[in-house]
Amino acid sequence: MNKISRTARSVTFAAVVGLSLGISAPGALAQGDTAADASATTTSEAPVGTSVNPANIDFSKKGSITLHKKKGAESGNAATGQEMEGVQGEPLAGVTYKITKLNYDLQKDDWSKFPKTAADVKDENKTTTTAEGTTGADGKVAFEDLDLGIYLVEETNAPAGIVAGAPFIVSVPMVNEASDAWNYNVVAYPKNTETKTEKTVKDADKHIQDGYTYTINADAPTWGEGKSLTAFRFEDQLDQRLDFQKVTEVKAGETTLGAGDYTVNNPAENGNKLVVELTEQGLAKVKSGDKLSLTFEVKRKEVGGTTELKNQADVIFNNPNTGNEVKNKTNEVVTYHGKLKVVKKDGKEAGKVLQGAEFELYRCASAQDKLENPLTVNGANKWTTGEDGSITIDGLHVTDFADNAQVTDVKKFCLKETKAPAGYALPEDNVTEIVFTRDNISVEGNLEGDDKVTLVSEIENIKQDTPNLPMTGGAGVGILAAIGAAIVAAGAWFARRTARN
Repeated sequence: MNKISRTARSVTFAAVVGLSLGISAPGALAQGDTAADASATTTSEAPVGTSVNPANIDFSKKGSITLHKKKGAESGNAATGQEMEGVQGEPLAGVTYKITKLNYDLQKDDWSKFPKTAADVKDENKTTTTAEGTTGADGKVAFEDLDLGIYLVEETNAPAGIVAGAPFIVSVPMVNEASDAWNYNVVAYPKNTETKTEKTVKDADKHIQDGYTYTINADAPTWGEGKSLTAFRFEDQLDQRLDFQKVTEVKAGETTLGAGDYTVNNPAENGNKLVVELTEQGLAKVKSGDKLSLTFEVKRKEVGGTTELKNQADVIFNNPNTGNEVKNKTNEVVTYHGKLKVVKKDGKEAGKVLQGAEFELYRCASAQDKLENPLTVNGANKWTTGEDGSITIDGLHVTDFADNAQVTDVKKFCLKETKAPAGYALPEDNVTEIVFTRDNISVEGNLEGDDKVTLVSEIENIKQDTPNLPMTGGAGVGILAAIGAAIVAAGAWFARRTARN
């Protein structure tokens, strides 16, 4: 094999950097999932027993680059630049590629000086000859009718959660797998890894000023030899109605990260935005493709103008393949709180409200339940009506939606009157069922104080019975008159008898 042949062979193989079934490191030969068929034919064949060199290139031909985009981690088998069977990975649609012809002449220039990796390409090496294409449902995009030369292949856009692959260079043509002919139609199987992010909330039965938790789960990207994760952070723009309490756990895989592995800012000094960032010490504990999670506690300060409180977070890290920053958004989670207003009224005197009625609140299935353990909401477990005859319990968690899901076994609140206003009797049925669902709260009625965040309930009391006094001219006076008349008659009788004697 002469010197020119050896140079051509080494350079053209190196020029297929990135024709990988994984996200290969620049400077490494392409990697694949399966061994290629060494007997596969190419568009141009050299005589058996001879080596390929640049002089054998047919410059009257056109070439092509076909990319089969796959989702999955890189593997360790060599790619061939030709069609391959059984390549693992799910086809990935929606990935946009841009190819740029580089300013090198395959006939005249020194092949040993051609770039071997995308990192070797300078702006002055690029021409204005470019083309863009996006992978279809089969994960395939083809660039055809290409002039022969060296091309830079760059991924310019990818679906959310997909970590862009590293740019790579392709020689058209390239030496075939058997090193005995030129392949003018180059085929590559680059892979991208998918990073998923998810937000969950645990808020069931958590009322105003009760702590509840958010958890952000996120995948770290995968990276190959010579690459590393240099940045990873969680960012959560909290609603102004929330008070951040504390970070309760940060994990990387099965490893719980501790002091010195991450930093936590003060959201109150940052527009209520929480940022938890891994330090260099923490990043060293993250393995390629690890599952990371952040759990932290918040408290809702008030209901505000809407019952719903939404939350969504960002997970941000460096792409080990490109060095660019990747930002993935989580799903949105919702927590619902509302207000319960109770108005105490006289059962017979219209419009009269009653002060001094005392209530307790319970969770129940019905008013017939045995009520135990009254609820505490924002530090109170008893409420007494004021001069306007009302109480307002601000910040009850709804009963039909919890932990970001519809509740199937919907319970109720039971309001128990424990003390009646002065001069009034406790109702015989002193427990009132409250159906505290999102629909019931949001329906505005004609009751005073009713709005889209408040459920209003009116409860009546009857005056306490008192002893009855005798009526004027009644039986009591008649008896006294009769006794008086009898005394007078007896006196007259005794007087007549005395006179007779």
